[in-house]
Amino acid sequence: MQHLIRPVSTLNGLWDFAFLGPCDLAAFNPMAPPACPEKMPVPAAFDALPAYAGQRGAAVFRRRFSVPPGRPARIEFGAVSLWTRVYVDGLFRREHACGYAPFAVEVPPEAHAERELLVLVDNRFDFARVPMHEEYFDFYQYGGIIRDVTLHVLPARAPFVERVQVWPAEGYREGRVNVTIEFGGSVPAVVSFTTQFDRAEPEIHHEVKLQGAQAVLALTVPAPRIWSPDSPALHTLRVTVRSPGMETDLDDAAVRFGLRRIKAHGGALWLNGERLKLRGYNRHEWHPNYGPCTPTLQMIADLQLLRDLGCNFIRGSHYPQDQRFLDLCDELGFLVWEENLGWGQRAKTFDSEKFRRDHEAALRAMVRASSHHPSVIIWGFLNEAGTDEAYVRPVLEQTVATLRSLDPTRLVSYASMFALTDRHFDLVDVIALNLYPGWYGCEGAEAPLELIAPFIRKCLTQLDAAGFAEKPVVISEIGAEGLYGWHDAHHGFFTEEYQAEYLRRASEEALGNPRCSGVALWHFSDVRTYGGGWSLKRPRTFNNKGTLDEYRRPKAAYAAVRSVFSGGRHGPR
Repeated sequence: MQHLIRPVSTLNGLWDFAFLGPCDLAAFNPMAPPACPEKMPVPAAFDALPAYAGQRGAAVFRRRFSVPPGRPARIEFGAVSLWTRVYVDGLFRREHACGYAPFAVEVPPEAHAERELLVLVDNRFDFARVPMHEEYFDFYQYGGIIRDVTLHVLPARAPFVERVQVWPAEGYREGRVNVTIEFGGSVPAVVSFTTQFDRAEPEIHHEVKLQGAQAVLALTVPAPRIWSPDSPALHTLRVTVRSPGMETDLDDAAVRFGLRRIKAHGGALWLNGERLKLRGYNRHEWHPNYGPCTPTLQMIADLQLLRDLGCNFIRGSHYPQDQRFLDLCDELGFLVWEENLGWGQRAKTFDSEKFRRDHEAALRAMVRASSHHPSVIIWGFLNEAGTDEAYVRPVLEQTVATLRSLDPTRLVSYASMFALTDRHFDLVDVIALNLYPGWYGCEGAEAPLELIAPFIRKCLTQLDAAGFAEKPVVISEIGAEGLYGWHDAHHGFFTEEYQAEYLRRASEEALGNPRCSGVALWHFSDVRTYGGGWSLKRPRTFNNKGTLDEYRRPKAAYAAVRSVFSGGRHGPR
């Protein structure tokens, strides 16, 4: 959300910093914190920088900030990884245990303006403390304040806008929307506020009796424009809270949204009433120079490459995406699968009560942060969990119920590695399959590339036979590793030639099969993975299945995919 009245300032920049290493967190005293002799940029992953590359342990970030005397405030963190405790003026305010989920810290009013913020961060794996993060995940997990930090100064003893959500209604083509406005602070029974679309339209005045600090409205957007990948038209709704006499503006919030409708029926996906075929990639928020803190310029460069490849779809793997990236997808017309943190969890994880609590909290934070983005069409969760077993069902049922209660307008799915044995496809709107025929499990095959098309067809046929013919199916992962610059006459595993032919065949089969609603190739660019002994499974300690390498240099697969996705014959321009 954006604000014109509310004072909002960034807390990004150089913070005081100290790396504590393998310290005892229970012994940490915020009233007598360690000296912070170094400087560290925020946002940043401290272990992506040369001084602490690959190190695991605790670290302290500290800075001062100002709030007008007598005014409450809120500090919003885009993400802090892996685990954090936040202190304001030496007092504990928040603990958070999901390194990619946004969260906020309340700052109570004081008589003095100068305040101190202390953020204790730990990037060590500890199942009891951070069960959502595990060392075996097939992507490297960094430590630090990895996304933006902002300070919001709130009204004193008055209501303020907590959240604005706009849902396209049945008549969305005529501009009809359902709006939910949440209020915080000192909230009276009746709140006076105005709404205004697109800043140029007249304000509409409302006096609404609240239901649990919420106002629910049915409104119509003047001069509505439909959002689609070909025409990503965006609208804004601004809400301004007024004093009871309508003389003073107390607070405001503006949210950007799109008028569009995503549906799943008849075994297919439908966007705005037209059948949809997804052509895309999985993408990690990662670059070798920045870790998970890629600059906006790199995000734009990635999206230009994806556009050149002929893509209309991105699966954000395997955690909620940076809001800057989703904003760009809104503006440029990419469709997005937004996914809660998860990778390969099995019985130990699902038995953990703390995991279930943290997973639920992260789901709610993801939807709260990302539900205004028209680019997001699918909520995903728990990539490659043990969905061939019954023990996962209670968590899956609760997850699906939570997502649908928070957002009834989008589709829900999880990516399964058990295409032929999964036991829970009945719960989701879209069946998503992670398939690697011709790469994993093909030992002894004389012609592994010949396994791709038959296996895809077998999976789709079996799903229909199992009673899922009405559900759309997407291939959420498929790919093979290719080492940048590696060629040999045999065109064998790990060569650019094998990877290029693999992705060409997989893309042609997925997009040419009428039963398949699209594909997200694994993956966009090479990415650092694992840690310690786990990395022996990956040459260079990278997952090398990128169509581009980690510096975005195209491999031979680039031209092969582009020829299928968009009919092009050349590499990136």
